[in-house]
Amino acid sequence: MYAKIKDQTTKEVIVGSGTNTAFYESLGMTEMDVEQAYDGRWFVTGYAPSKPEPTKEEKLAELDEQYNADKADLLTAYQTAMLYGDTDTMESLKADLTALDDQYDEDYEKIVGGE
Repeated sequence: MYAKIKDQTTKEVIVGSGTNTAFYESLGMTEMDVEQAYDGRWFVTGYAPSKPEPTKEEKLAELDEQYNADKADLLTAYQTAMLYGDTDTMESLKADLTALDDQYDEDYEKIVGGE
């Protein structure tokens, strides 16, 4: 791919994709091995930064989002079962809700640790 180094320290590059090699060369680009980082920027191969580990706050936000979505689905199913008088399904969904709450508590403790 045609590229031109934008930052000598980080080895970030500007890339040109396509077949107009004369145009890219007129911009000072040369063919080089490049790779795209997790955030969409381009770098000389071997210099792309890795995605950082999510923060504790980000992990908790993701946990809460998934928990709330799963709980909403279970509650909707419970309401439907209740509407139809399906007590077996209602009991099963109650157990699923309890298991979901227990799993949330366990996952929360893993994230916050010994705070």
